[in-house]
Amino acid sequence: MKKFIFLHIIFLLSSFSFFSQVEFNAKLSKNSLGLNERVKIEFSVDKDGDNFTPPSFENFRIVGGPSQSIRNSWVNGKRSYSKTYSYFLSPIKKGSFIIGQASIEVDDKIYKTSPVNINVTASVDKPVDTNDPDYIVNNTIHLVSEVSNKNPFLNEAISVTYKLYVSPETGVDNWRELDAPRYANFWSNNIDIKNLNVENGTFKGQPYRYVTLRKALLYPQKTGKLKIEPLTLDVSVQVPSNRRDFFGQLFTSSVNKTVSSGSNIINVKPLPTFNKPDNFSGAVGEFDYNVISNKEKLVLDEAFQLSLVVSGKGNFNLFDEPTIKLSNSLEVYQPEKEEKFSTKISGINGKVTNVYTIVPGSAGKYTIPQTSFTYFNPKLEEYSTIFSDPIFIDVEGDTEKKLLLNQNSQISEKTNSIKLSKNQFSSFKTKTKFSKINKKPFFNSHYFWILLLLPFIFCFLIVIAVKSLAYYKNKGVNEFEKSKKRAYKFLESSRTLIGDKQKFYESLEAALITYLKAKLNIENSDLNKDEINVKLKQLKVNENAIILLKQVFDNCQLARYTPINVDTMNEDYEKAKSFIENIENRNYEN
Repeated sequence: MKKFIFLHIIFLLSSFSFFSQVEFNAKLSKNSLGLNERVKIEFSVDKDGDNFTPPSFENFRIVGGPSQSIRNSWVNGKRSYSKTYSYFLSPIKKGSFIIGQASIEVDDKIYKTSPVNINVTASVDKPVDTNDPDYIVNNTIHLVSEVSNKNPFLNEAISVTYKLYVSPETGVDNWRELDAPRYANFWSNNIDIKNLNVENGTFKGQPYRYVTLRKALLYPQKTGKLKIEPLTLDVSVQVPSNRRDFFGQLFTSSVNKTVSSGSNIINVKPLPTFNKPDNFSGAVGEFDYNVISNKEKLVLDEAFQLSLVVSGKGNFNLFDEPTIKLSNSLEVYQPEKEEKFSTKISGINGKVTNVYTIVPGSAGKYTIPQTSFTYFNPKLEEYSTIFSDPIFIDVEGDTEKKLLLNQNSQISEKTNSIKLSKNQFSSFKTKTKFSKINKKPFFNSHYFWILLLLPFIFCFLIVIAVKSLAYYKNKGVNEFEKSKKRAYKFLESSRTLIGDKQKFYESLEAALITYLKAKLNIENSDLNKDEINVKLKQLKVNENAIILLKQVFDNCQLARYTPINVDTMNEDYEKAKSFIENIENRNYEN
C-alpha cells in the first residue's frame, strides 16, 4: 500500500513538471510563396518572457512588424496565456531558405524555436481583390524619376526630379529612404528643397497629388550609355476599405509599401570634332566673354587692373578660363579669381572673373591685344567663338628722368655716411634748476574733493547697471515663461481635439511654433526648418528629438491633404509632448 502511494506521488510530481514546460514555437502563414508575395511568421510563447531576439531573416526584407499581441483567458477555471511576436516578410530572391531560431528569456532560462523551411518560387499571378490593401496600394502610389534630357552632349546640364504620386483616396503617413540614387560618371549637385509642398497633378491621365522629394543637377563626364541608379523608399500608406464604422466613416488600414523610381539610361553624345577650334577648353553651355580695364590713362609707376570675365550658363569649374599674353615692358602679377554662381535645376548661372594687376615699366602707348573664348552651344549643336576688343592704354611720364632718379638714389645709399661735429650736443642743458611743484595746498582743494567722491560715484553707477541687467534678464525669462505657458495651453487643447484632424493639427502646430519661437529666440521672418535645425543643434538637442519634431511637422503639412486616423494623432501628440519635455529636462539638468 505504501509503495502504491509513493508511486502515485511521483506520478503527480512528474505531471506537474511536464505541464510546467515552456512552449516557444515559430509558425509560418504558408510554407511556399511567390517572389511577389508576402509571408507572415509568428513566434508564440505560453509564458510571459523578456529579451525576445528574432532571427536575422536572411534573404528576406521586413515589410511589417514587429507587432506584439497577448492573449490571456480563463476557461473552466484554467488559465490560458500566450504572447505572440509577428513579422511580415517579403523575399528578395528565389530559392529554398531556412529561417533561423528566435530566442526568449523565461524565468532566467533561454528558450529557442526550431528553424523553419520556406520555398520561394517565381512571381505568381495573384487574383485581383479590389478590397486587398496591397492591391490598392500598388495602383494608387507611384515613385517617378523625371529626367530633363536622356540624350545630352558631354558636359551638357541635365536634371533629374523625384516625385511621389498618391491618389486622392489614399493617405501617406511617412516614408524613409532604403537606397539613395547614385550618379556614377556624372558631376552632380543636389538642389535643396526647403519645404515639401503637396501639389495637384496627373499621372497616366488620372488626377493625383504629388510631393517633390529630390532634385539633382548632373553634368555627364563620359560618353556612351550611363546608368542612374533608382531611389527606393519604404512608405507607410493609409488605405481606405469598404467597411464603415458606427458613424458611417470608412475604416482605414496601414500598409508598408516599398516603391522604386526605376533606373534611367542616359545616352551621352560626344562633342563634334568637325570645325572644332584649337582653343576650345571644354566649355559647354551659353556664355559671354569680356575684357575690361579700369583705366585707359595713367602716369608712370601707376597700376591698372585688367579683368577677363566669362559669364552665362554652363559647366563652370569644368573648363579652363581664358588667359592673356602681354608685352614684356608690363609687369603682370598673378590674377585674383572671383566667382559668383547660383545653382538651379536648369543649370549653373553666374560668372567667373580673373583680375590681373599690371604696372607699366615705361611711358608710352600700350595695346591690350584681342583675345578669344570658345564654347560649345548644345542647343545650336555648334561651336561659338567670342573675340574681345583691343584696349589702348596711355602711360604718361619721363622714363629717362625715372632712370636717373633711380641711379642717384642707389649712389646716395652707398656713399652717404653720418658725420659728428664737436659741438653737436652743445644745445643740451647740463645744469639742473629746481622749482616748487604746488604753490597752493592740496588739502580741501577742488581736486581733493573730486578724488574723494569719485569712488562713491562709481559704486552708485555699478549698482544701477547691475540692477538694469537683472531687470532685462528677468524680463526675458518672464517673456519665455509666458510663451511656454501658451505653448502648453495649445498642447493641452490639441489633446482634447484628437479625432478632429484639422483642428487637432492646427493646435499642435501652434503649440510647437509658439514654444520654438520663445525657446530659440526666432522671429517670424526667420522661422523655417533650416533655421530651427541650426538653433537646436547649437543647444545640443538630442538627434532623436529633432527627428520627432520633423515627423510631427511633416504630418501637420500632410494632414491638410491626406486622411489620418486617431492612432496617428495620438502618436503625433506624444511625439510633440516628448520633444518639449526632452528640451526642458535637458536644460534642468544643465
